[in-house]
Amino acid sequence: MLDKRELKKQLENIINKNEIEGMSISNPLKKTEDKAFKIKISPVNIKGELKYQISEYIGQKVIHRNVEPESIFDEITDAMEDNFKQCNITANRYCTILMNKKRQFTLTGVKENINAVMTPKEHNKVKNYIIGEGEYVDWMYQLGLMDKNGVVLKHRQKKFRQINKFLEMLKDIEREIPENSVIVDMGCGKSYLTFAMYHYFNIIHNKNVEIRGYDLKKDVVEYCNSLSEKFGFKNLKFYCQDIADIENTDERIAMIITLHACDTATDYAIYHGIRWGCRVMMNVPCCQHELFHQMKNESMNIMLDHGIIKERFAALLTDSIRARIIEIMGYRVQVMEFIDMEHTPKNIMIRSVKTGRKADKKLLYDLERIIKEYNIEPTLYKLLIENKIN
Repeated sequence: MLDKRELKKQLENIINKNEIEGMSISNPLKKTEDKAFKIKISPVNIKGELKYQISEYIGQKVIHRNVEPESIFDEITDAMEDNFKQCNITANRYCTILMNKKRQFTLTGVKENINAVMTPKEHNKVKNYIIGEGEYVDWMYQLGLMDKNGVVLKHRQKKFRQINKFLEMLKDIEREIPENSVIVDMGCGKSYLTFAMYHYFNIIHNKNVEIRGYDLKKDVVEYCNSLSEKFGFKNLKFYCQDIADIENTDERIAMIITLHACDTATDYAIYHGIRWGCRVMMNVPCCQHELFHQMKNESMNIMLDHGIIKERFAALLTDSIRARIIEIMGYRVQVMEFIDMEHTPKNIMIRSVKTGRKADKKLLYDLERIIKEYNIEPTLYKLLIENKIN
């Protein structure tokens, strides 16, 4: 048996403070609501310097703090003496610390770690997650993304990162969305990202934003409404309706979003966004078939004679035309990579922010020249011309 001072001395002799890969302190003497039921310790790199991040799991919260390597053994022994029976250490050696009711320690299971590699995670990468690892979020727990302690399930890590990537995209345009405004999500599907969007604007930023989701599948709409009610998201409602048929004159609509609205459904969504005067549009197109069957241009037969090349070119041309039309209508447009939730690994997102400025006539001239050269009639172009929106 060892006392606290003797334990620290032995740890100093066998464990290199700069090679600790991780620690887990568990098995509390007493379980109370105000004390941690487990503690995890991991290396982090802050501005090029090694620190150790201590994560204390208390109820449904996780409290993080960083300490210097020199004090790490004090942190371990103090935590155990306070309320824990066991600590597992992975460093240049493996070892386990046990503590009995008399606050006496035993050091056991000591062996070399032949695979020891010091790889502290970048602290900034941890901070960049808008919903952090270990942060309990009720709707994410209810959807099976994390456990009741806020720990993301191993097989859901990819989806968790994708949700955070989407929230980063929202962060860039958050200032454009006023309080008490409306967001319309067209073709919302199972709505993981819709729930994430609601969480971002209404729970993180407290903007009291109303979100309306539209989808053609009645069972999906009913399911999403049941989840919204279960989560207590009173400003989130879902409707079974075709994007092309949506009629809405609510002046509070600040943003439209479409994630994988097929073929010309994306065009109708953009058309609605423009005529409603939305501040922001976020569109991820899918299955652009329209121009594939229309394109004719003898000078481009080297590409158009091959089906798979023609298909990819048609998709790129479709999105290029959409981006140019949106720009002509007074928006700042970014065409960027989007990581999708369920389908292909990478896709294009057209993100547009209204500026109010008028584009020069050359942009319109270039657009109409391309339309003529390829003998095409893009739906978005026709909708705006037919309805005299300019």
